[in-house]
Amino acid sequence: MNRLDRLALVFLVMIPAMRVRAEEPKAPPVVVTIDTSESPDVEPWAKEAKALVEKWYPQVEAMLPSPDFRPPREVRIVFQKDMKGVADTSGNRIRIAVDWIKRHPEDKGMVIHEMTHIIQSYPPSRAGWLVEGIADHVRFFRFEPATKVVLRNPDRASYRDGYRTTARFLDWAQRTYDANLVAKLNAALRRGEYDPALFQTATTKTLDELWAGFVADVKSKQK
Repeated sequence: MNRLDRLALVFLVMIPAMRVRAEEPKAPPVVVTIDTSESPDVEPWAKEAKALVEKWYPQVEAMLPSPDFRPPREVRIVFQKDMKGVADTSGNRIRIAVDWIKRHPEDKGMVIHEMTHIIQSYPPSRAGWLVEGIADHVRFFRFEPATKVVLRNPDRASYRDGYRTTARFLDWAQRTYDANLVAKLNAALRRGEYDPALFQTATTKTLDELWAGFVADVKSKQK
């Protein structure tokens, strides 16, 4: 068999595998419903939030993958008139305080944060700081990267603060040591197998060593 014949045979063998990959079913689109019955006047804002989730859900799903896992395909956003605070998420339902969006109509980032919680679908975890940090990492470093996340007092801060502080720490650690760090932590949390040692496995530094390096970097840039 000459070289051309061998190449033709290899190509013929590859075709079935290529067909299998091409025919793998895609995830169905997410179905988003909104409920503005308590405050119909926020419907224009709610429709914008709906469109935002429809656009960003598949993107964030791809950022936070796990083998053989598919997040919910339905998202319900409920706008509550008497709700305190900003927003929260339970299962595939996001509750948003009407008073908050009336005072902060520009705050679309919190929709992405809450939507990320649906995609995370983690079992109960003691690392709530990391759960919130990953959600804010998606928000501030993917959805609205132009927003400056400031750590005003690094000496009093902790990675356990969650939210923006943890998000900025994760971004630094990922850029400095492991570009897949957040995805790895996400997969472990989703399996219910998160352990602080995962940081050292991914970066060769313990969690406390990473934090110390992050703080030193922040301080050097504040001078």
